[in-house]
Amino acid sequence: MFSYCSKMKNSPIIFLRKVIVALLPNNFNLRTRLSNGAVLSAKNRAGFGGRGIFIYRDSIESEFEHLEKFLDSSGVFFDIGASSGMYTLKAAKHFQDDHGIVIALEPFPTMFSTLYQNVKLNKLNNIRIRNCCAGSFNGNSTLWMNNNKPNAFSLIKMDQEAEQFSSFTVTLDDLFSWEGLNRLDYIKIDVEGTEYEVIKGAKNIIEKYRPIIQMEILAKDPRIDLDKYSVFQAPNSINKIYIPNESNKIQIPSMLGWVKLGT
Repeated sequence: MFSYCSKMKNSPIIFLRKVIVALLPNNFNLRTRLSNGAVLSAKNRAGFGGRGIFIYRDSIESEFEHLEKFLDSSGVFFDIGASSGMYTLKAAKHFQDDHGIVIALEPFPTMFSTLYQNVKLNKLNNIRIRNCCAGSFNGNSTLWMNNNKPNAFSLIKMDQEAEQFSSFTVTLDDLFSWEGLNRLDYIKIDVEGTEYEVIKGAKNIIEKYRPIIQMEILAKDPRIDLDKYSVFQAPNSINKIYIPNESNKIQIPSMLGWVKLGT
């Protein structure tokens, strides 16, 4: 999931945090305060959403570090594959004074529990969490926890020993309607290989509301072809940011030194 900020990797404080992580037991909950005051607590275990954010804080991903530059004071943020909630909490805290809403989807039961506890810990009432996954249909589906890590939780089986779960899958088009929403500003998608299915199930709301879309994509999927969007990528990042050409945020990636990709 994570692409680390290279300039921070070797700083003394980063080294100290790595030592702390190495010394603490795996079942210990690491607590991290983000730059905007949100607090995240998650297990000190690989893939459980606590280690990376504890070590690198807001610089864990360039997109996360600069997220608030892409958000208005109010808005609707979809966090698809919310994990322990770092994007959920940062966006919700940003929206707190202006009544924005975060819709967070996390299908894996253990991570959903962590997400719930983090929402409760921060006393944020502008977050709606849903224990389901997004896709191109509504109905039951089989999910797999690959490599024994929740951050490798996917509709795709990637290793022979993957643990199987059942979950409900929903299209974002229908979820948007069920939630009674009337705008959509940003969709963050981290779904381990099924990005196209999520986009397919969100076709109508993407066409109507033209949100910024952030996707973790290791290889370009030719099926993901968003009309009149520009695609950007931060240095050393596996995320891609799709911004509508008409958006007033279209210049921000270049100002940050991100690369514009061919579509």
